[in-house]
Amino acid sequence: MNVNELPLDEQDAIRKLQSDISSLYATVSEEYKEEWTAECKKRSYTDCPDVVRKVEKSCKELNILDQCQIIPVESDYYEWELQQRAFRVNAPSKEHMCKSVILENTRCTHEDISGTKKKEYVKPVNTQKLLNYCRALKNKEISKKYYNYRLADPGVSLRLTGFDKGGVSPIGMNKPIPIILAESITNLKVK
Repeated sequence: MNVNELPLDEQDAIRKLQSDISSLYATVSEEYKEEWTAECKKRSYTDCPDVVRKVEKSCKELNILDQCQIIPVESDYYEWELQQRAFRVNAPSKEHMCKSVILENTRCTHEDISGTKKKEYVKPVNTQKLLNYCRALKNKEISKKYYNYRLADPGVSLRLTGFDKGGVSPIGMNKPIPIILAESITNLKVK
C-alpha cells in the first residue's frame, strides 16, 4: 500500500514519523556513514538483471563500488511516494533521492560534445541557465536559435543511456553524456 492511499490523518502521522526519523539520522550521522560503508563492502550481487550488472561494472571501473549499494526493490517501487522510497533504500532523507533525466537539444546540428565538463546547477533544471552554460563552452559562437532543451524521448534516452525510462543511472551509460549536477546534491550531508 502506498502512503498516498491512506486516510489523511494517517498520512499526517507518517509524515511526522518521517520528520522524526530524519532528526534521528542527525544524531547518528557518523554511525550511519560507518554502517553504509560496511554494507557497501559486504554486498555481492549474484542474481540481478543485466542493467544492474552494467552499473556495477561501471562502478568498479570508476573505483567507487565500495561507496555504493545496489538495492533490489519491489516492482511497484517507482509508484511509491519519495519518502517511502527513501526509507526502502535506507537513504538519510528524501532529499538524498536523486533523479537522472536526459535532456536533448532539439536544435543541435552536430554530435560533438568536446569541451563539455561537469557543471553544477540548483534544481529544478533551468533551461535558460543550461543554454547560457553550453553557449559559454564555445565562447557564445553558436547562436541561441540552435538551442532548445527538452526532456528526451524515451527511445532516444534508451539509445543513449541503455536504461529504460524511470531507471536512468548516471553511471554506466552507453554514450559519454555530459552530466550536469544540481548544486543542492553537492551540499547533501547525512543530517
